[in-house]
Amino acid sequence: MNESPKRLLILPQDKGGIGKSFVAALLFDHLSEEGVRLKTFDVDHANSTFNRLVPEAEFIDTDVDLDKLAVLDRVVHPLSNDEADVVLVDSRAAGGDKLRHYLDEVRLPQLQAEIGFTLVFVVIATDDKDANSQLAELIDGYGEHVGWLIVRNLRDTPHLDLYEQSKSKKRLAELGAVEIDMPPLAEVTRNALQKANLTVGRGRAAEALHLLDRSRCVRYHERMAAEFAKARELLGT
Repeated sequence: MNESPKRLLILPQDKGGIGKSFVAALLFDHLSEEGVRLKTFDVDHANSTFNRLVPEAEFIDTDVDLDKLAVLDRVVHPLSNDEADVVLVDSRAAGGDKLRHYLDEVRLPQLQAEIGFTLVFVVIATDDKDANSQLAELIDGYGEHVGWLIVRNLRDTPHLDLYEQSKSKKRLAELGAVEIDMPPLAEVTRNALQKANLTVGRGRAAEALHLLDRSRCVRYHERMAAEFAKARELLGT
């Protein structure tokens, strides 16, 4: 893996409902609070959850033919033009294959040193069979050519038996992946944040939320800050 101080953080899985956009929003909160020069993109044309939670995230429509995927050059330009130190990209459900096609077409993993950035995959570990299958495919395709941040989504269960017993976990450990936990957030607070289109970080002081929900956001933000601190080097903070 290249060791440039600049980062391109991509959530590459195309399995819906595993928490990609929520993790992207948590990363936005953390990186913004760390004072990172940050550029964000949402390529999920179907839901655009990340863009709703983070209006600063620029939308890129990837619902196009393969020969028009050069629209994704926009995620690289802020790094090559020194407009940002970290670029964060939330991918679309059922569309990760196009993102991977783009990465392979332009040989982006091989261009990291020349452009001057480190490519990091932020992947969600769950006990969903399809999600774990996709994770194995990503490891096969990119392995040591990217950095790996594994976010263990503990929303539904404190134990991810399927992931913990998988070959993927062992291979990721061999690749030097960093694992962090994403604890559950009360459903009532998650729903309130979604309704108000707020990230957890912004929910801490949002008058649109009940005091109890704001308090939960404060605590959750603190817990995630401690988790992201484990990946400080990987995230470039």
